[in-house]
Amino acid sequence: MERVRRIETWMRLGYAARGLVYLLLGYIALTSNKALSTGETVQAFKHLPAGTILLVLLALGLFGYGFYKIYSAIVDLDDHGDDGKAKVMRGSSALGGLGYWLLSFVALSELTKGDGAAEAGRSSGSGGAQQDAANEVGKAAGGDLLLTIVGIAVLAVAASQFWIAYKAKFMTGLAGAPPWVKPAGQLGYAARAVVVAIVGWFVVQAGVDGERIRTFGDALAMTRSHSDLLFKLIASGLILFGLVSLMIARFRRIADEDVVSRLSAKVHSNGAGRGPFQR
Repeated sequence: MERVRRIETWMRLGYAARGLVYLLLGYIALTSNKALSTGETVQAFKHLPAGTILLVLLALGLFGYGFYKIYSAIVDLDDHGDDGKAKVMRGSSALGGLGYWLLSFVALSELTKGDGAAEAGRSSGSGGAQQDAANEVGKAAGGDLLLTIVGIAVLAVAASQFWIAYKAKFMTGLAGAPPWVKPAGQLGYAARAVVVAIVGWFVVQAGVDGERIRTFGDALAMTRSHSDLLFKLIASGLILFGLVSLMIARFRRIADEDVVSRLSAKVHSNGAGRGPFQR
């Protein structure tokens, strides 16, 4: 029970689950020329050997990664601070955590389906949920503007991913990792950033022109339609991103702490007049 209360436990489970998802996503793209979203990739685990066990582990790990990102944002585990830029970074981390909770839900939902429900289930994955959410937002007053702002935010996330790749910021806390992790991570983060940037552009278009919102898989498919070589390079990069995620799960060192005690203290400090993103 003690390990369940430690943030390092959830961090390691989370990075491992993220690594497995991107390994399979990139492998499917590279070997079969299929462009899947992350939600569809999670669903595809069901058809692998020991698929049920893998889905259970993925659901737990993806929940853990989402929890790690949200917890990091709340308590400022990475010491970003409390200025405007820091709050944007912490808010983005929290939103990313919610996205991984959605993937965890996709994994759990897949466990309850029969074998013949795979194709029907594709619309209930993360891509279908994103599309439904975008439709509802677009119908609301000011929804187009909100979608445009969200799209710009996703483009900003893509830019930050490129910066992480260029500066190799993912190497923080990775003492003891093999030498190949740095160049592999730079290529992997850059490949993922390309796809995220395309997704961001899709969301901006949904806000400006009313086009349907498109997923990670749609963005991959667009690269395939423009250049098969580019598609293969990005798929290879996503495999590297998955491998590096596994290395992060193994080697990263963080300021480990008891999450229950820290969150309890945070609640009490908020009760004294502090905001949710203040330390």
